[in-house]
Amino acid sequence: MSKVYCPNCQDKVNFTTRKKTISTFKGYEVNVEENIAVCSICNEDIFVPEIEDDNTKKLYDKYREVANIVSPKDIIEFREKYNISQRELVSIMDWGKMTVNRYEHGSIPNSSHNDLLKLIMSSEVFFKEKVEEAFRKERLSIKSYEGIRNTINISIQDEIKKLIILSLIHKESEFNGFRKFNIERLCNLISYIADKVDLYKTSINKYLWYIDFENFRRNIRSITGLQYIKYTYGPIIEDFKYEEILKLFNENFYIEEKEQDCNTVTLIRSKNNYDLSIFKEEELKVINDIINKFKFMSCNDISELSHQEQGWLENNKRDLINYHYANELKVKFENH
Repeated sequence: MSKVYCPNCQDKVNFTTRKKTISTFKGYEVNVEENIAVCSICNEDIFVPEIEDDNTKKLYDKYREVANIVSPKDIIEFREKYNISQRELVSIMDWGKMTVNRYEHGSIPNSSHNDLLKLIMSSEVFFKEKVEEAFRKERLSIKSYEGIRNTINISIQDEIKKLIILSLIHKESEFNGFRKFNIERLCNLISYIADKVDLYKTSINKYLWYIDFENFRRNIRSITGLQYIKYTYGPIIEDFKYEEILKLFNENFYIEEKEQDCNTVTLIRSKNNYDLSIFKEEELKVINDIINKFKFMSCNDISELSHQEQGWLENNKRDLINYHYANELKVKFENH
């Protein structure tokens, strides 16, 4: 143990420590136990920087916890999430240039700053408004503004994607072919189909429905875990979620619109980066059989076929279609 200076003894001395409990701090009950250095010669309390720094850290940490104060770690992680510097965050909040630096090094934010920090961390919409305001008032450069805005948009999109996936995951049952929904399987399947046929948005639901139901008929399980409902032009993914899937989950495919017979049609194009290793051999056999059956048919032809199926005929509009109808499919596919 290194010696420290004792003002009472006017010399460097050894020291011991005693415990002291701080019950309250700034009106909050904290009950933090501190270490107090005691001179080994005169038994007076003495100041040891390392011990005092540790005491302060413990006290501030407990205070942040009980008073719901933003921590240095919270601020650093927030900046990293949006890839923004201390300077940019200061500009967004319209604070003094060293404010964020102080908070990240342990200073306690004042009440108004703490409330603002909690708001931007809990509400992406509010944070976006603060960024827009900072740009309008020329506190942010165009480069910083565009970079932060793009990151926010990506973050919002990621949250929406998570919500979509959660909305499609259900307990395994006869309505999802006894498989929980798997977005990876779905996106790779769509990409593969789009690589083999001219895949239109108006036909994607029918391809998927027949693939899932035919696989259930042969292998007693669906491929994607999707639930389907009856709708006007045939079975479609529940709650019309195919719209969001095609729009947001574009790692394996993309959307292309073109004029055809005086109408605008939406094609799904493969990025040719699908991974077929996630499918079993018997599943690939089903997938290819459906593709080979439908690849020369029009969207209307496939739709008409689906209208002959018991699963479509015996349900009301928007009803979930039970996979037990797979055993009654009218369309016959190769099955070697």
